Amino acid sequence: MTSQASTTQAALEPFFPAGALCEEKHLVHLRMLAKRIRMASLPQLQGMLAGTHLSKQKGRGLDLDELRIYQPGDDIRTIDWRVTARTQLPHTRLYKEERERPVMILCDQRSPMFFGSKRCFKSVTAAQCFSLIAWAAIEHGDKVGAFLLGDNGEIDFRPKQRAQHVLHILQHLIQFNRQLANSDHNIQRSLSESLQHIKRSLKPGTTLFLISDFYDLNEADKEVLFQLKRHNHVVALQVFDPLEREVPPTGTYGVNDGVQESVLNIQGNNRKQYKEALDIWQQGLNSLFQKLSVSHHLVSAGDIPYSAIKLALEQKGRV
Repeated sequence: MTSQASTTQAALEPFFPAGALCEEKHLVHLRMLAKRIRMASLPQLQGMLAGTHLSKQKGRGLDLDELRIYQPGDDIRTIDWRVTARTQLPHTRLYKEERERPVMILCDQRSPMFFGSKRCFKSVTAAQCFSLIAWAAIEHGDKVGAFLLGDNGEIDFRPKQRAQHVLHILQHLIQFNRQLANSDHNIQRSLSESLQHIKRSLKPGTTLFLISDFYDLNEADKEVLFQLKRHNHVVALQVFDPLEREVPPTGTYGVNDGVQESVLNIQGNNRKQYKEALDIWQQGLNSLFQKLSVSHHLVSAGDIPYSAIKLALEQKGRV
């Protein structure tokens, strides 16, 4: 790591404290970092709500798109009288019309996310990603909504363009996160059910962020994701722990969940099988997102997620 990278890392540390559980003040504090992120305006919006993103439709906006001879049906308010007087022919100014792109964020706070081997738990990293995206969207002038997914159900927040609304969502997110410490790990809500719910309630033209480890995403969800992708920009942020990518050497390791401590005994003869199973699962997930042209980003719970989120927000819709 270079000296400049080390300095940047040290500057980001206070914004992304390590741990097994979230603190509301830390998630709120991320608004300062969100001001540095320029969210990309994505092409060809399908929604019909006026807003801050340019669409391919021509209408009333701020940016001039075309100056042409008046045609029957044109709004007389768009006539350019100076050009009309100079050419003796009525001319109309057409502008690139702006469309609103609501931002919806699904944040997985189920028991499989309550795991971490380095900097913090996956559930904490997911909450940090959620907060950074939400604040960046608010700073960009977008409405923000959420689907918070827990072991026993979910909460749906409709998009609103107010910082107070984001604070309200973060309070519930903290509650979901805190419940993981006392969870009996009886998962009653699947990611598939949440995706079906999202498909029924999402308005076309929305930017949808899915923050999860996707442990239970399967081939049967392909059709739902395809339907979502047809009318929305979908970004999958896969939160993983380093231990889920590289199995440590044979040995005995101390583990804890933030409250209780235990011992993890890794046997050499199982390491290869475990690694192969992880690779097959990840390749299947990568292939699924690629076939659907869903923008897919890996976010390590062992690292500060700022760079990964910044890339996802500024990529201009590339897959």
